[in-house]
Amino acid sequence: MKKYILIGFVLTLLIASTINAQPNTDYKTSFEINNSEQKTLDFTHTIFAEESTANWCPNCPMAADALYNIYDSGDYPFYYVSLVNDMNPIAKNRNQDYSLGIFKIFAFPTVYFDGGNSNFIGHESTVEETEAEYRALIEQEGQRVPKQPITIESNVNWEGNATITVEVSITNDGNFLYFGKLRSYVTEIVSRWSDYEGNPYHFALLDFAINKVVLLKPGETKELMGTFDGTEIHGNQTYENITSDNIMVISTIFHWRPHFRRGFQGQGYRQKYFAFLADQTTAAIPI
Repeated sequence: MKKYILIGFVLTLLIASTINAQPNTDYKTSFEINNSEQKTLDFTHTIFAEESTANWCPNCPMAADALYNIYDSGDYPFYYVSLVNDMNPIAKNRNQDYSLGIFKIFAFPTVYFDGGNSNFIGHESTVEETEAEYRALIEQEGQRVPKQPITIESNVNWEGNATITVEVSITNDGNFLYFGKLRSYVTEIVSRWSDYEGNPYHFALLDFAINKVVLLKPGETKELMGTFDGTEIHGNQTYENITSDNIMVISTIFHWRPHFRRGFQGQGYRQKYFAFLADQTTAAIPI
């Protein structure tokens, strides 16, 4: 009985905030690297990370540097978003999603990989050592096979006057029903917000252009569209000064099923959270 109550609770949360199956393992992920050549790894999907961080946090700059170094290297099919907790209430709410309102958010920085399937709190002694830890987790996540193989593509159109339109096409390439949530994170490539050392964050969340539950039959494709208008109020602020060359929209589909996780245990911390696994990610800049 408790199991059914939990499932009903999760489904209600998914809908309000906006199957176990045999996976297909015969697919890889290709991605663009900085020299514009195409590189293919034996990753089952593009990896996504969310960095829970804060402007006042003295331990956070090293995490931010390590993540950006990995992204900038082009070594992996990988995107990440900075959730600047104290500067943006929408980012704060997203940080709290991992607790479902049950557990406390204990520490910054925390980096959740693929919706929290794995995570890393704090940092190592150097940026390089922290980067090595993140790389190991990215490579680990790259071997995880999603419940269903998903194809996701996106386009972002600059409409002028700080407004963008986001179009996402998502396909269930598997043989079973897929139920999840699509989030399209509108981010500033070089953020208006700076970390504790005064360096700007990268890919800091402004708001979601799309934040919707998606149900896909086997072989089905759905087209979703959303708009972000920087002149409107997002949380408690506006972004009428965004520019088309400094925006990236990162779209990720998360499977509906929650996975209870215990993270860092020590120094008075007892991290507990729920992971909703990210099964595919793409990104686009305005045209």
